[in-house]
Amino acid sequence: MKKTVAFILSFCIIAFAANACLAGNFSKRSSVNDLKYKNAITAARETMWKAITNGQGSGASVAVMDRGEIVYSEGIGVAERAKNAPVDRYTRFNIGSTSKMFVTAAVMLLVDEGKICLDAPLIDYIPEFTMKDPRYKEITVRMLFNHSSGLPGTTTATGYEADQDTHKTLLDVMRYSYLKHKPGAMSMYCNDGFTFAEILVEKASGIKFMDFIKKRIFEPLEMHNSGKSVGELRDENIAAYYDAQTGKKHPHEVLMVYGAGGISSTAEDLCRFGNSFCKAGKHILSERSIAEMRKVQPTDFSDKLRGPQMMQELGWEYVDLATYRAQGVKVMAKGGNTTYHSSNLQIVPDEGIVIGVIISGHASGEALSRPILDGVVKDRKIATPKVNEVKKPLEAQKVPDDLLCYEGYYVDNSKIVTLKFNEEKNGFDLYAAQTVSDAAAKDGKKLAPAEPLFTLIYNGGFFYNFDKNIKCYMTEAGGVKYLISHDVADYEVDSILFQKLEPVNNPPAMKADMNKKVWLFRNLKPYIVSGGILPMVSNYIAGLPGYVDLFGIKKIETPDFASIAATSFRDQAALYLFENEGETWASISLYLLSPESCAKKIIPGVNRVFIGAKNYNEWFKAEKGVILGFEKPEKGRIIVVNGEKTLFDSVADENKELYVPEGSFILCSGKAGDVFKANAR
Repeated sequence: MKKTVAFILSFCIIAFAANACLAGNFSKRSSVNDLKYKNAITAARETMWKAITNGQGSGASVAVMDRGEIVYSEGIGVAERAKNAPVDRYTRFNIGSTSKMFVTAAVMLLVDEGKICLDAPLIDYIPEFTMKDPRYKEITVRMLFNHSSGLPGTTTATGYEADQDTHKTLLDVMRYSYLKHKPGAMSMYCNDGFTFAEILVEKASGIKFMDFIKKRIFEPLEMHNSGKSVGELRDENIAAYYDAQTGKKHPHEVLMVYGAGGISSTAEDLCRFGNSFCKAGKHILSERSIAEMRKVQPTDFSDKLRGPQMMQELGWEYVDLATYRAQGVKVMAKGGNTTYHSSNLQIVPDEGIVIGVIISGHASGEALSRPILDGVVKDRKIATPKVNEVKKPLEAQKVPDDLLCYEGYYVDNSKIVTLKFNEEKNGFDLYAAQTVSDAAAKDGKKLAPAEPLFTLIYNGGFFYNFDKNIKCYMTEAGGVKYLISHDVADYEVDSILFQKLEPVNNPPAMKADMNKKVWLFRNLKPYIVSGGILPMVSNYIAGLPGYVDLFGIKKIETPDFASIAATSFRDQAALYLFENEGETWASISLYLLSPESCAKKIIPGVNRVFIGAKNYNEWFKAEKGVILGFEKPEKGRIIVVNGEKTLFDSVADENKELYVPEGSFILCSGKAGDVFKANAR
């Protein structure tokens, strides 16, 4: 790791020198403003370089606009190491979910023209949209943008090549899907809502989405360096992604769901877009639409919280920050993350301040942009940034009896925990939930884990863990109990930590053994980004009958169907079991999975697998440690995984021999007729 950081740092130093040579791009502009915007510029450089030298990214771009003028713009780090090419003001990055603001603006343009009504049912515009859950007919256009539609989540995957079927895939998956909750009940992040909005724009305008926003947004706002995702561009000035652990360069990523996260841009162009929402900016929307986008769009669940909630606005993550609102200053923001890039857009609309930040790597765009925002408001003398006070731990108080009913099992979007009240500590402990297999290994004895994940103590209506900076409380809505995080850092909002699950009496048994069973993906395309291809393990939870954990916790409804249990979290999907090729397979959202028995065991010598007519992925399994070399078709893909580690990926690694430990799986993805070979010794 130390060598990796040193390697990255050496390139960063070279890039810094190169950027100094390129300063002519903006030196006249920035030299005048260096003193005027000293706090903002200092914060920008320090936060960006800190992120890069910490391995959170290899190249970044930042810009500040004040009352329609770019007053600071800088590229930091490298765009392309092999060419020693630094990031400059024209370098393109994918902006991820910041793209959602462009599809929101596109819909509002059509609202201005009377072609779309925010409170009309979505099916009025997309009649081919159907779901198994009849409540889908209640989804309105507005609910797509404040994330309250109840749609399950995300039915697309990031790739290295263009996928032209994203709209069809979404509609196909929805036909056998159920909503997480009643439309309009609560706001919970949902990418698919914005893909539906993209379809809506095409239906209402009669032209392709990217053509629409180019004509109606990019061109009027002079955003000359914005468009499709970087993997679809031929322009060489693109920020590459380098793995922080290995230093390896990965192919440019492609996201075909443009409205949900597939647009690329520059920090300066983000500022030009953000300026269109400023009081004295260049407007493309009517004053009425801008006012609508500045408002909070509450849901029924909002009243159950003690503070504001994220994403209950039209597209934005928030349209107010408590610290600045108290000083009469409005702040609006939207951030985004892809597998390889992160971005953030901050706007102070009444003051004409806009900040754009993009980085190639895994960093929090919000954490990068907030110090810059604080610097600008300090430079402009319009507000005082939030000061994090040093606080000492509070004295624990007795937990009120009416909260004891909250003891039990809880779930978030990926894990299950057990909440047990601790009378001695005047609070509660959170434990990792045991699987049935774990419990059985203890001779049937019901033993709690030796140590809790963490403990929270009660004081004055809240529960605290000072070491982890957690402050939370309990609430109930619609008969469901929740643990809520209060005043989340940076965002200053309340957010759901966990949702309580209730045990099911006499639940049905699933048609397949789901206890500690390994499942392998069978329909991954060869160009998918490898982040989500690890083998999945299904489990039952000890003490929680009626649920199965596979790609998220599900509630067993019938022997071949389990519904979404984590109904208050993003990216959930129901589980279907079905018979295929003499085995029981699983279907979850757009994915097909089969038991690990499909994997061909590696034997000494040449091992072959063929991709059949249905294009199902094939797998090898190494039952003992072995040295492997691979042969694959030109556009085929081989990925070797061991546990949660990716040991080899043919898109980034040379096809040479490597040692593959016992228990590793090898994915082979290609098209019908492709042959893959694994040479073992």
